[in-house]
Amino acid sequence: MNKLIIAMAFCSFGGMAQAQSVLPQEHINAVACLENMSASTTWNQCLGLIFAPCSGSEIASEAHLSCLQVQRKDWTVSMQLLQSEVTEMITLKSVEDLTKILGGWINYVSQKCQVDVDNTENPAAKAKELGCQITETAGLTGEYAACLEGRSTAEYCVLKD
Repeated sequence: MNKLIIAMAFCSFGGMAQAQSVLPQEHINAVACLENMSASTTWNQCLGLIFAPCSGSEIASEAHLSCLQVQRKDWTVSMQLLQSEVTEMITLKSVEDLTKILGGWINYVSQKCQVDVDNTENPAAKAKELGCQITETAGLTGEYAACLEGRSTAEYCVLKD
């Protein structure tokens, strides 16, 4: 039902059917899970959805790291798609605000997810870094979806009339 709600919300805005058709169903499901955490889902359930494509590999194995790299790329594509939709639908002032926020967000994620210099060759540390980057990107993707659906309270999310 959660994926139906988010799919309907995507379709309720002009042009959102295109974004919904481009986003992988797994991302739509994970974003819906994140959005419903206070009501019907848990963080662990959402992590299970976010990392499901990599769950068959041994953690920190070469296959797992490769999968995480693909997932980071895929989540970045989804996030950028919705970011593009958001920037088309918000006011010019909001676009300026969002640009400033994103600069801070990129720095925040870089610091939060940074691997200790001594652990750069440690596969477990690399897996942790990639996992952190993926969850942060998934969260931002969800925030963009909320903005497009008219549910965001973020100051940058002021839709054009």
